[in-house]
Amino acid sequence: MLPILHLNGYKIANPTVLGRISHKQLESLFIGYGYTPYFVEGSDPYTVHQLMAQTLETVIADIKEIQREARTKGVTQLPEWPMIVLRTPRAGRVPRKWTGIRWRTSGGLTRCPSKFTKIPLT
Repeated sequence: MLPILHLNGYKIANPTVLGRISHKQLESLFIGYGYTPYFVEGSDPYTVHQLMAQTLETVIADIKEIQREARTKGVTQLPEWPMIVLRTPRAGRVPRKWTGIRWRTSGGLTRCPSKFTKIPLT
């Protein structure tokens, strides 16, 4: 299991408690909990997507290494499992069109693709 904490800047009307603390404090908190936090931050969906993909590759390699060591050497101490902290602006920041599908708002903050609104990109 890979924990992913999404801090999106706002929860209903105000930032969450963890969304208010600094990067350094957040990192220290999760290190204290026994995790190795990886941060993915940004406001551009395309950039964040690429950063998330790179981070997932790194994190999966870390998990496989922890598993390999446990299987070959045995577990002598609790490993520091990776986790991802995803920090983005307010929810609802998705492209208007994605892979030929027009996205529409359904309920304010979330956006869902609708199979009835497929419009080919020209």
